[in-house]
Amino acid sequence: MNRAEVALRLLVAFSVSGVICYLLTIYLTGPILRLREVAQQLAQGKLSTRATPIIERRGDELGALARDFNTMADHIQELISTQRQLILDISHELRSPLARLNVALDLAKEGKAGNLPFDRMESDLTRLDEMIGRLLMIAKVDTASMPVEMTSVDLTEIVGQIVDDARFEAQKRDVVVVIEAREHYHVRGNAELLHSAIENIVRNAVRYTSVGTSVEVSLKREDNSQLSIEIRDHGNGVPDNELGRIFQPFHRVAEARDRESGGVGLGLAIADRIVRLHGGFIRAENIQPSGLKILIEIPS
Repeated sequence: MNRAEVALRLLVAFSVSGVICYLLTIYLTGPILRLREVAQQLAQGKLSTRATPIIERRGDELGALARDFNTMADHIQELISTQRQLILDISHELRSPLARLNVALDLAKEGKAGNLPFDRMESDLTRLDEMIGRLLMIAKVDTASMPVEMTSVDLTEIVGQIVDDARFEAQKRDVVVVIEAREHYHVRGNAELLHSAIENIVRNAVRYTSVGTSVEVSLKREDNSQLSIEIRDHGNGVPDNELGRIFQPFHRVAEARDRESGGVGLGLAIADRIVRLHGGFIRAENIQPSGLKILIEIPS
């Protein structure tokens, strides 16, 4: 083999290697560059931007990265959309009491309606104070930078106190609140937050159960690692398509949970966040022939 043949073979080998390296570079860096472009678009506020299905279908690490990226983008879009909706809902909820306060203030200045404007202002200010307090509670629970002190909590004692308080409130509607707990169950959590979460649900049940019926609260251990709390009322229940939304801030069901009830639509949202903070979950289901059951499970 002469030198010309060796040089030719080396040239062919280098050419083939170069083509292979070039194609391999395109195969590897192309998706990365496209993912980088998508990430930049997402950072610019284009929340619907996603990695292309071609990249997602890859069976290698780049395909897994694209799928993880799209999952992250879905969560970001949902979070921002929820926050925007929350701001709109807050603005809507604040508008009505503020408008009534302005009217009451004008009447008070004119001195034409006696104490009525002041009674109206007191009522609306109380409502605003309750709303702001509950919003602050949601913000506190949602803020991961604020550590929550966890200790051993007697859940049976907390629920018992809540039921005792609810019985007093329920007398106005001829409603009986009963509790069933075979022993004292303990969980690791924050007593104040757990009290707030369970109280919101029990008071909600007392408000919407039918007059002359009962609200039943039961505690039991599902297994060695989970405690279950059930709160059942005998009201109108919730349409099935609304069950997953009643834990959203300001969400109300028109048939049973309207603005005339006195609530501001934040109690269940607070309960949901507190339960998730404790590593548990909460869900709602309709009970036949009538009523709603809220089920909470918390790690013990």
